Amino acid sequence: MHSKWAKKAGIDEFIADYVNRNIDYGTSWAFAESDKEFSVDEYESAVAKQLNYFHQKDLEEKYNHNSYVKAYYLHHLLDYFKETRINIYEINAVFDQFLKEKIKTEIINKEGNKVNFSKEIHQIFDFLRKNKEELYSDLKGGYFSN
Repeated sequence: MHSKWAKKAGIDEFIADYVNRNIDYGTSWAFAESDKEFSVDEYESAVAKQLNYFHQKDLEEKYNHNSYVKAYYLHHLLDYFKETRINIYEINAVFDQFLKEKIKTEIINKEGNKVNFSKEIHQIFDFLRKNKEELYSDLKGGYFSN
């Protein structure tokens, strides 16, 4: 489901699949001892490390549209729709709670600067809001019981 929605959101399929695989199967390989440049603090959370990693991948892209970061947020948000106890038909409440309990909106990059992803997060929210009927239909098909 993630790849379908990423493609509809204008995120390259390869990038979406790459992000999905890394989130679902682990990104520990990306934080190997020889590759400390993505990690600012050895004690930072896995979520922060993943976000730093995907942000760095976006910076390496010739045409940086923050696609890795957007795919990261979309992946976690779609999962959140499946796991939340909030009435998903109250889509704005789901978004609000997602921000409060599930995800970070900013990171500290390797230079020690704060990088905020509110713009990307709200682009994903707007996209899902515009396509909520299809989203609900997809969620019912594979994840909800009546």
